[in-house]
Amino acid sequence: MRVARELVIEAAPEALWRLLWDVPRMAACVPGCAEAHELAPHQTYRAHMTQKVGPISLSVALIVEILAAEPPWHLALSASGRDPVVSADIAMRVTLDCAPDGTGTRLHIGAEGQVLGKLGALGHGVIQRKAEETVDEFGRRLARMARS
Repeated sequence: MRVARELVIEAAPEALWRLLWDVPRMAACVPGCAEAHELAPHQTYRAHMTQKVGPISLSVALIVEILAAEPPWHLALSASGRDPVVSADIAMRVTLDCAPDGTGTRLHIGAEGQVLGKLGALGHGVIQRKAEETVDEFGRRLARMARS
């Protein structure tokens, strides 16, 4: 599964960068994120996600690791976890690239991931649509959060 989106956020790159590191505010932007905690500042985080994908409800504890951070332009992270109830393994990589756009920031979101187990058996189309919906909603929430 791969998703790429681009949007303009009404905040300067530096302000958006600060928002990206604000764990409670970022958790509120991620659909299905029930909680998130910093384990090692700017390195490792733990999050708990719940999602419904087709007929399957997923609840997974994720370890999120920062792969690259170049303030205020580029952030790359990986997240992985397992839902033991539905035997689903999730692995994803997300990149956020920022560029000035007038008084705001043009944000490119790239996400790619792999879903294995029963959830993966649903088929690529169902998983791809859910990933696209999730990234789109993240973008809308982030844009609103940046304005507040």
